[in-house]
Amino acid sequence: MKTITILLLLTSLSFAQTEIDSVNQIVDSLFIRATTKNINFQDQVKSAKEALVEMGESAVPRLVQKMNTQDARSMLALVDIFKLIGSPAVPHVVEALGHNDPFKRRLAARTLGEMKDSTAVDGLLRYNNDPDFRIRAGVIVALGKIGDPGGIETAVNGLGDQDYLVRLDAATALSMFADSSTIDVLLKTLSDPYYGVRYKAAEALANIGEPAVEPVLKALKSKNDNTVFYLLIEISGNLKDEKLIQPLSDILKTKDPIARAVAVEALGKFQSKNARETIQKLGKTETHPLVIGKLNLINSE
Repeated sequence: MKTITILLLLTSLSFAQTEIDSVNQIVDSLFIRATTKNINFQDQVKSAKEALVEMGESAVPRLVQKMNTQDARSMLALVDIFKLIGSPAVPHVVEALGHNDPFKRRLAARTLGEMKDSTAVDGLLRYNNDPDFRIRAGVIVALGKIGDPGGIETAVNGLGDQDYLVRLDAATALSMFADSSTIDVLLKTLSDPYYGVRYKAAEALANIGEPAVEPVLKALKSKNDNTVFYLLIEISGNLKDEKLIQPLSDILKTKDPIARAVAVEALGKFQSKNARETIQKLGKTETHPLVIGKLNLINSE
């Protein structure tokens, strides 16, 4: 009896393996067509991708095996296919984050970000302190693209990372989150040593909108180094709140031509008669070529 049971089990396993092999062969064939560079077969690319998507979760394990590719066409195809398959693919792609192949891991993080499925958040958070800075950065960006509040703390912590690329992606993610709880840390990040991080932090503050107005106004009136001061002027223009017109107008009276030029550009973004009249008034007395250039640019719009 035991022998018969074992034979039945082996037969079942044999059939299962045959079925897996069959699916893998179909996936391999379709993927070759979906990623072909031959212009004579470009009409097959879309239909091959659609066929893989239609296979759904059954195609995912084999597709995940292909994620160690360094070919841009293959990477784009995989991202597109996983996005269209959706939630059933998420656990398999999350599992790829733990693979020993760095290319597969990076593509997994990128793919999860593009899929924008909140069920991936817990899996991504397991790698927020990964030794590989590229994975830490990829995880943070993915969390930002997904937009689930559970990723905000990781993005904030990323602003303190020793690697500037991680800090850059953390600021980028916070720009996507646009959450008012991050205002204070973003204001501090305007002093980051890397210019890209500073500009992304400024973008994030502008994206937060009205809740950032008072903190930015307060910071604008404080004593800051020039780099932070210029960014605060730019942020004020992007926020376009009427409360910021007067402090920006006051900056036009300072001796710093760079500050005046940035303030002119900021005021030019307001759809306000008061702002326009202030700019026109400055145009009658301004002598610095940088500021005059900004004035001419606004007047030509």
